[in-house]
Amino acid sequence: MIRSKKYRVGIIYMLAFLTGANFVIVPSLANIFTADTEFGLSASQFGNLFIPQTICIILSSLATPFLVNRFGPKKVLGSGIFLMLLSTAVLWSIQFFMGNKSLSFDVLMIIVAILGLGFGTSITSLNPIAANLFPKNESSAILIMQFLVVLGTSSLPFLVSFLKNSEWTLVPAILFIAVLAGFTCLLLAVFEKDHFFELPKTFRIPKRLWLFITAIVFYGLLEGTFGSYGSVLLKDRGLSVSEASLGLSLFWGGMALGRLSFGLLTPRLNLSRYFLISPVIVGILLFSLTYANTAFISLLLMTLSGFFMGSLFPGAIGWATVEFSTLAVLVSGALMAANQAGTAISTNTLGSLTASIPLTNMLKILSLATLVIFALFMILRKHSKIDEAF
Repeated sequence: MIRSKKYRVGIIYMLAFLTGANFVIVPSLANIFTADTEFGLSASQFGNLFIPQTICIILSSLATPFLVNRFGPKKVLGSGIFLMLLSTAVLWSIQFFMGNKSLSFDVLMIIVAILGLGFGTSITSLNPIAANLFPKNESSAILIMQFLVVLGTSSLPFLVSFLKNSEWTLVPAILFIAVLAGFTCLLLAVFEKDHFFELPKTFRIPKRLWLFITAIVFYGLLEGTFGSYGSVLLKDRGLSVSEASLGLSLFWGGMALGRLSFGLLTPRLNLSRYFLISPVIVGILLFSLTYANTAFISLLLMTLSGFFMGSLFPGAIGWATVEFSTLAVLVSGALMAANQAGTAISTNTLGSLTASIPLTNMLKILSLATLVIFALFMILRKHSKIDEAF
């Protein structure tokens, strides 16, 4: 068994990258799932795949703190990684049942449910483990870890773009091998079950933590809007399909860069004021995006929006972890579930609302959500440990 801190840090960050890649395996293969020559799913069937995934992520995120409290971080994280390993194995094997369309869809629903359970369990465990490895730089550790998650989510679609439709089975096969390697390395590492991962015998969720949860639900609304409708908005502004796709990639790239930059600078500089003002900057950028009249300005605004949004979610987890150190795993699970809830709300309701309200007007309304986040952060700032977090 290996106790080296460098080894454990390397394993946690490698698993963060693989968790991000595993999370987007279904949307990355969207063309395969909807192609008549492959799975032949309708648009509504493909959209329905994300319902069990979201539900399972929320449920596993809420359950993980209590599982970690009882079984320790390594066993619970290992269970999440194993579930992701199982989902890729089943996805690879589904090629043998593609002749039966109804059976394929049912199996895909099971796959995304397993994937959701694995992702929620893994990411909820990874946040506090990363923070515990760097007790004086919790926020920085979580930000860099979340950067690797986003890097994983952006890397897999890039890989898929080089493959032919007939080669789609290489994606789950490669992921299976990579996740299996990470799982094996995790088994060799020693992660002690110390007090950092334990919950008090009796506790109530603090009122201030509810404010963090509320802020992240609003953040999830924004992330879900950009992720699901960013390219639609850009096409609505007159950009071509390729330019709109580039804009979405730039948004996620900007978010990854924002998390990396914030994570690297936090130990050296006090970035608390930057963190607090970021929601307002995002709101201004989002509002401006609805008036952009050239492709260059639209793409620039998408990149900057991602960059300034990058620190909000992992930064809030880091800040709340410092504030509620005895509830570190609960903080991770509650905020992860809040993010997924907000994303699910925007993804499943914005489409129907835009039938009666233009998307640009809807985005102007949603830009007000950034003011809510800013107001909640300013309330939380009073008598807080934000300077310790950043």
